[in-house]
Amino acid sequence: MFSRTRMQSAATALLGLVAFLATPASAAEVVLRFGSINTESTAAYDQVLLPFAKAVEEESGGRIEVALKPLGGYGKPAELFTMVEKGAIEMAATVQGYHPGRFPQSSVMELPFMFDNSISGTSAMMSLYKEGLLDKDYASVKVLGLYVLPPYPIFTTGKKIQSVKDFRGLRMRTPSTTVGVALAKLGAVPLGIPLNLIGDTIASGYVDAIAYGWDSATTTKGAGGKFLADQLKVVIDARLAAPALMIVMNRATWESMPADLKKIIEKHSSDIAMGSARIREAQEAVTKKKLQNDPRFTVLTFSDEQRAELQKVTAPAVVEWKANMAKLGIDGERLYTRARELIQQYKVATK
Repeated sequence: MFSRTRMQSAATALLGLVAFLATPASAAEVVLRFGSINTESTAAYDQVLLPFAKAVEEESGGRIEVALKPLGGYGKPAELFTMVEKGAIEMAATVQGYHPGRFPQSSVMELPFMFDNSISGTSAMMSLYKEGLLDKDYASVKVLGLYVLPPYPIFTTGKKIQSVKDFRGLRMRTPSTTVGVALAKLGAVPLGIPLNLIGDTIASGYVDAIAYGWDSATTTKGAGGKFLADQLKVVIDARLAAPALMIVMNRATWESMPADLKKIIEKHSSDIAMGSARIREAQEAVTKKKLQNDPRFTVLTFSDEQRAELQKVTAPAVVEWKANMAKLGIDGERLYTRARELIQQYKVATK
């Protein structure tokens, strides 16, 4: 028979083995809670954010854990940037437009008719940042990527927009204040509504139209378990403007990390903005074609003459933007001119 001492020793050894097996082989030195406005099974989440997170973890040998969560995983969309600033989470992929007035320099990219596609727009935005022209906007965080989406179409609950006068009185969800100013010049009533509430406002009749992406409309949940596209009937290929987006990191966390781990994050974030732009551009084209062939939708476009009229009517929005920048001590003329130069440069390069 076993003595009590031997039995106690065996029990202690067993408990030790259980504890050893339950302990991770290598605990992470740095845990990065990463909030996102994107849902799972979307191109932005599955093809950009998730591969980035996995690549960082793998190359760090488990020293970095990227705790990525989709929409709602850490907080509401409009809360994520502030959460990063305060250190409630370490990283976020979110939208500048959720914070009116907080990113005045970056709003240059949201002015009407700035760029034709997200690749030239994103290239220009990243260049503006590297040249120090967006420095005030991101002084409190570490920037991993800045990018723009392809210029938005306009979805409506039934209204066919075929001229400037058709915008009058249209209650439209806008992705940012800057885009909203342009819509107001056209006669629309711009409404700032977080993406998680868009579906309910459409269902209630409070919103008549939304400026939103082709693909996002088919992947963003709306009211009653439907996708937003299922709540809408008409799509106008307006290509008026698009919001700016960002992937940022808490500055204190970044500064406290070992140099070798910083290099890993910088390596895998170096192409995250352009990678997102390329994927978004390709996905938009696929979904656009799909909706154009979907009998449930009426798909319209503007002629060159109509677009010229829209540009003329929205031009005062650019003048007002420059004046507002001057009040903030920002050289809006220089910023706007340089943004246009870069967009044209990258537009020619991508042809």
